[in-house]
Order: sequence, then structure tokens, then C-alpha cells
Amino acid sequence: MDFREIDIVRVFDAPRELVWAAWTDPDQLAAWWGPSGMTTPRESVEMDVRPGGVFRLTMVAPDGTEFPTDMRFTVVEPVATLGYEWDGQRGIGGGTATVTLKDLSDGRTELTNHFAGYTDDVVQGYMIEGTNQQFDKLAAFIKQ
Repeated sequence: MDFREIDIVRVFDAPRELVWAAWTDPDQLAAWWGPSGMTTPRESVEMDVRPGGVFRLTMVAPDGTEFPTDMRFTVVEPVATLGYEWDGQRGIGGGTATVTLKDLSDGRTELTNHFAGYTDDVVQGYMIEGTNQQFDKLAAFIKQ
């Protein structure tokens, strides 16, 4: 595995406050987290949104396979920046993600998700595809 950095940028048709709440409220996060076909049961989500606080959840595949994920918040700047890190798990090396929200003048929000960590070509491809699918789910959730 090599150390790599990946940026995924998406514009959401919602103000920053709504996007921030979708990322930091466990009820909302459970409604959209995970790639297409995966669910994240609300009872699996544990969030203490402060630097050093826990960020745990379990994604469930259509066949019932569970993917528990144990992370920690590293940066919490309300309505602007949310950072978290994870140790190596299930063949994925340790890394960090930093979510930055930028208010666009027309009421929309630009989200930049910066990943930095150890991965290989296959896992990187899954991360990019899965994150884009997850952001599709987030966009649909915000429109509700």
C-alpha cells in the first residue's frame, strides 16, 4: 500500500447548515451514509462530535454482511470543517478524511472531502466510487 491523497468535490443544493447537520446528527447520518445498496442502522451510529470524540458505525450490505467502522474526530469547526481518522481495518490502511464546507453565494454548498492514507489502486477505486455513491445519497436526503 502507498500513501495517497484523494479529493472529491461535490456541490449540494442546500445551505451549509443543512449539510453540516447531515454530517453531525446521528439520525441524519444514518439515513444516507454508505455506498449504494448499503444501509447504516441508526442504532449502530455513535458520534461524539468533538476533537478526540468517537465516530463509530456499521454499514450493512444487501446480503447482511456487516462492515463496522471505528473512527475518531480530529477537527470540529462548526459549519465549516469536520475531520476524522481511522486505523487500518479490513485490508484498508489507516488514514484521515477532512470534510470542508464552503458557502456559495446562491445558497448552495461546496463540499470537499480530502482523504489521506495508505491504500492501493483497487481500494482507492472503491473509495472514490463509494464516496460518490454516498454523496448521491446525501444529495437525495437533503432534498427531502
